[in-house]
Amino acid sequence: MVTWGSAKNWNSAPLLDAVGALNAAYNKTIALSDDLRDLNTPHGWSGNAATAAAGKVTQIIDSLEEHAAELAAGRRSFGDTGDAITGVMHGVREAEDLAAAQHFTISDDGTVVDSGPPTGTSADQQEAVARERQKIAAELRERVDQVVRSATDVDADFSAVLDKILSGHTIDAAANDNEHTSLAGAGNAGDALGSLTIPAPPPEGATAAQNAAYWATLSEAQRTRLAIDRPELVGPRDGFSAKQRDIANRRLIERERTTLQYARDVLQSKIDNFPRTGGGEIKLNDQREFDALKSQLQTLDGKLGGIDKLNQRLNQPADTPENQKYYLLGIDGREDGKAIVAKGNPDTASNVATYVPGTTADLATFSDELDRGDAMHREAIESGGKSTSVITWLGYDAPDTLLDAGSESYADNGKKALDGFQDGLRESHEGVPSHNTAVGHSYGTTLIGHAARDEHLVVNDLVLIASPGVGVDHASQLNLPPDHVFSTTADKDVIHVTNFPRLPGGDGMPGDPLGPSPTDTEFGGRTFRSNPGTTVAGPLDLPSVAAHGEYWQQNNPSLRSTGKIIAGLQP
Repeated sequence: MVTWGSAKNWNSAPLLDAVGALNAAYNKTIALSDDLRDLNTPHGWSGNAATAAAGKVTQIIDSLEEHAAELAAGRRSFGDTGDAITGVMHGVREAEDLAAAQHFTISDDGTVVDSGPPTGTSADQQEAVARERQKIAAELRERVDQVVRSATDVDADFSAVLDKILSGHTIDAAANDNEHTSLAGAGNAGDALGSLTIPAPPPEGATAAQNAAYWATLSEAQRTRLAIDRPELVGPRDGFSAKQRDIANRRLIERERTTLQYARDVLQSKIDNFPRTGGGEIKLNDQREFDALKSQLQTLDGKLGGIDKLNQRLNQPADTPENQKYYLLGIDGREDGKAIVAKGNPDTASNVATYVPGTTADLATFSDELDRGDAMHREAIESGGKSTSVITWLGYDAPDTLLDAGSESYADNGKKALDGFQDGLRESHEGVPSHNTAVGHSYGTTLIGHAARDEHLVVNDLVLIASPGVGVDHASQLNLPPDHVFSTTADKDVIHVTNFPRLPGGDGMPGDPLGPSPTDTEFGGRTFRSNPGTTVAGPLDLPSVAAHGEYWQQNNPSLRSTGKIIAGLQP
């Protein structure tokens, strides 16, 4: 039985060292293939002696085939097991490092022991510290359990291969046709038998901490193999590394495009074959149905175009600090479509920002949102945040219209997804914790506000741009110090004159607002300046919709301030 105490003493070196010797022996055996072809009974020789000789040849060939298969299986299983042990040991180190940093210890039987909070914890902090330590203890227990699960899986797989090798049941050599025997073929069969399975991930819906605990027990080779072989298990998982999520999602985006293209072809066929009059016109009674089909086709064309633009962006060269690699962290072509893309690796960056778009954002227009993310990334780097990743996060169903944006339901439906994503960024980050910022625009600020209010969003700063309200009356209700809540709205942004009443189905009665503007003095946060914005032509100099999207223009002080906040500086 594998325990924490036994697993933490595992050592992959002897197994990995043995791979070289096994490989040398395998190559020598395979080199005998030519000699086997000459072991046939001489032509014309018959009788008892010839029969005995033929039987002996068969035994030799079968023995060599079995030997080749055993060597190949051993070589593969020793290598895979050594590699898997490397992953298990990584999981052990991560758990022990977390325990040591938080004043916990882990006993050999896997018990997590709380050594007490750091000295100097004030009385008014004790309750909050106790709650936080309960969460840490739970995460440590999950990490210990996952190490033991993964180690048990590795042990069982390796034992099964060794049993077959030692019992001489690697392959059924006697079933082979010796006239056409191939030691290489026998070796290939043994190699396949020696391959270890990768432990199954936690079930769908697991927390970012559970996913990270599992991921920590896999080697880099196992992670990449899983991303390639089972991209649907890796791509959407918060807590898995950005590198492998990108590998998986680049495979999934091609699946999504194929699915959408097939749906479009079917729909186009329905439109082309739709019943018409003799003059080629649509009957009046059928016009509504026909218009619905055309609308669906337009939606599919938009999503396909959005995917094509996204693919172009993903394949751009990454050769400068400003022009970093894009990581595809999520893709979903259903409904309006969702996508999550990071510019720069969030697992290694010192500053990580998550930008949440607002009303009308969808897969068709995602490239425009990426432009805004790129502008913030560039500005953060120019502000001094050389190690920066900016993520454009469309991981929720955004309102389609301004009328829809009066409802809290979109924010309530998306807040857990945003919170889980932020937890995952913390879990998968390497080294010193990053400075994390959530940036929202328009209804995206409402989603961020609900996530911060209800889910305790794990970020250092909030940036609320052109907000219609975030669901609270004061910045302190967002579970961050108010001086870490920043906001701006252009003077000529139409949002100033839009009431955004809640609609029936929201938490409040019709007519209740989403909350006060975060730029109000009474809100308690900090504000920064934006350009006034474009106005509607005419003597009244009226606010405009155009001003609602101008915060990322190069000469706008709002962009400079946002970049500084992302870089951990004062705006």
